[in-house]
Amino acid sequence: MSRLCVVLAAGVLVASCASVPVEVEPPKQLPIEPEIPPTADPVWFPDQAPREEPLSYRGNSLYRVGKDIYRVWRHVDSYVAEGTAVRRGDEYLGRETLNGEQFDLDSLVAAHRHLAIPSYVRVTNQDNDLSIVVRVNDRGPFYGDHVISLSRAAALKLGFGEVDSRPVRIELISQNVPEYVLETNYVYGKDAAMEVVSRLVELNLGHLSTAIVPHQYENRFRVRIGQFASIGDARHVSEWLLSNLQLRSLVLKD
Repeated sequence: MSRLCVVLAAGVLVASCASVPVEVEPPKQLPIEPEIPPTADPVWFPDQAPREEPLSYRGNSLYRVGKDIYRVWRHVDSYVAEGTAVRRGDEYLGRETLNGEQFDLDSLVAAHRHLAIPSYVRVTNQDNDLSIVVRVNDRGPFYGDHVISLSRAAALKLGFGEVDSRPVRIELISQNVPEYVLETNYVYGKDAAMEVVSRLVELNLGHLSTAIVPHQYENRFRVRIGQFASIGDARHVSEWLLSNLQLRSLVLKD
């Protein structure tokens, strides 16, 4: 009887010494931050100059796209939003916008679902803090979570680089800003003035207009360029004229 008790006690001792598995939590992995594609050096295009314009008779009413109905904000004085801007592709080249204009990929224009046409919006690329002013003249985008679609020129000026979308902040501009024009010194002969105008095409002037202003009595002409939204844009063209055509010019407040 006593021997049996010893054997049982030994069995209990062995069981108590056996290793017990312990659950160990795996090391926590830090969230992987998405890699932000690098921005590119911006390409120069003149900002749009906000001005008083009548609303387009087209594109400013309640409208439907597929099953969705969209309202137009005709009387909004303040609007700020953050989201993703998308670049419009070459397939939009020459297409008619909702207000009847041609969508110019080489001008700073944009499309928005709700803002009145035309409207002026400041767009800031949140990846590099570059900021531009665009004119809204079309509707869209109607896919994804994009808040605005931009022309090729707008995307280039914001430094989009090789990607088609960037996080942006958009802000409605409800008041006029000072506008500037550029007037060259006199050139002799209308052909010379026309040559200045043709060379300015190299700058991708976009929405800017040029006019040849004759002198009253002599065969002399000035070239007038405008309007610029900022004095910096006007000076950019002035410096280009001086360095490329050796032609001086004056920046005037319009």
